Formats: sequence, structure tokens, C-alpha cells
Amino acid sequence: MRRNTILAILAMALLTVALFAVVGCKSSGMALTSRGQLLKLNIVHPTDLPEAGEDNLDVVISNRGVKDLKDVLVDIELPTQLVVLDETHERGVIESHEPGSNVYHLSFSNIQPAESSTMRFKVRTAFGTMHETGSVKATAWQRDLPGDKLIETAVIRMRM
Repeated sequence: MRRNTILAILAMALLTVALFAVVGCKSSGMALTSRGQLLKLNIVHPTDLPEAGEDNLDVVISNRGVKDLKDVLVDIELPTQLVVLDETHERGVIESHEPGSNVYHLSFSNIQPAESSTMRFKVRTAFGTMHETGSVKATAWQRDLPGDKLIETAVIRMRM
């Protein structure tokens, strides 16, 4: 009887670990790389803004692992309902943007453990007939990520 209980507990523990490994690899803006590093991608944004309202929209990429993350690319796609007034990022980040385009390409050669880097966009809303913006989409590309990428999205609603 005692041996069966121990085996049942071990089987449940093994099942829990396996489930975490499958589901926990990539969820809610955080992904585990094949080398055991944690990459976190987060969009910090206001939940709602009035028509022609201005606020900051931040995209934060973080290394929550114990080793450096090398060669990380981030694509940020902003919807047409957001007009970018200003864009700033931290030192060491290479930014590429074509005028008239709503896609920003950023390159990080190395993200140290416990380091975060913020890309800040000062935006103004132009909802027109919409009640919310289209999706703000941030995609991080790195060769060790599951599926080679991590995607995070956000929406800003119109304040009534």
C-alpha cells in the first residue's frame, strides 16, 4: 500500500514537471530559450485614451536568465490609429524605421542577465470611427526561442 502511494506521488510530480515544460516554454510575454535563458517581452500602455489623447507606450524587453542573450531583434508594429510623436530607446540599440511606415525594427547585440531595455513611443490617438486601436504588436526574434520568436500584443480603447 505504501509503495503504491509513493509511486502515485512520483507519477503526479513527473506529470506536473512535463506539463510545465510543454506549456511553460512560451506564455504571456515570456519564453524559455533552448539554452535555459528567460526572455520577457512586455507592452506597457494606457488602457484607454480620449480622441487626440497623448501618452507613452513602452515596449520592454528583459533577460530574466543567468546568461547573456545575443542577437535579439524586435519588430514593433503600431496601428494606424496611433500617431507617433516621438520615439526613444536606450544606448546600444540599433533602430531602423522607414518614414511613413508603422513598423520599427530594433536590434540588440547583447542583453545582460537581469537587464531590461525600454523602447518608448509618445503617441497621439486618432480613432476616427473606431472604438479601439488595432493591435500594437511586438515580436522578438532570437534563434534559441521556441519557433524563433515571441509575440506580445496590446489594444488601447477609446475613453468615452
